[in-house]
Amino acid sequence: SSTLSPMQPLQSKDSAPKKKSVPSDYPDLELYWEKVQIRPDKDHPDVPILPPFLYAGALLFSLVFEIFDGGDFFRWGAQLTLGILSMSLGAGIIAWCLVLFANEGTNIEPYLPTNALVTKGPYGYSRNPVYVGLTAIYIGLVIVFDIVWGFFFLFPLLAAVHFLVILGEEEYLEDKFGQKYRDYKSSFRRWL
Repeated sequence: SSTLSPMQPLQSKDSAPKKKSVPSDYPDLELYWEKVQIRPDKDHPDVPILPPFLYAGALLFSLVFEIFDGGDFFRWGAQLTLGILSMSLGAGIIAWCLVLFANEGTNIEPYLPTNALVTKGPYGYSRNPVYVGLTAIYIGLVIVFDIVWGFFFLFPLLAAVHFLVILGEEEYLEDKFGQKYRDYKSSFRRWL
């Protein structure tokens, strides 16, 4: 038996999306999309805002509050080292995920189709390592630049990522990959 994997949409010179390709063993387009349960125009998570914008927005709000009511939280020599380590860890995790996605031939952007379920590398420890990486970068920036308010905005930020991004992505992946994703979901934690 062959594994179904939807192909990426083809783009013309004027960037207008064309019909998606169908594997040769599924010549009937309607039968193919009925089998994978997702229409081509809905083949992406329903994410209202891209995660990097959520992190940047929280950092921006933190900076505004810091300007009007800032304080010195870090007064020790290891501040720069700790912040850089946190940012480096986050950037390393994200880079690892980018390489895995490229090797699997799938998209990391939530507004594009997911063509394969990635479960190895950092995905063997967390279902959302990219968001763990973005959180580590955010915390590193807060530490390096001593943005005390950044810690107060961290929990609302994580709640926004959870409700606006992760839940929609999980629903999409479950619809698309079915039991394979449900098994993965039951085996690994959402964050850490």
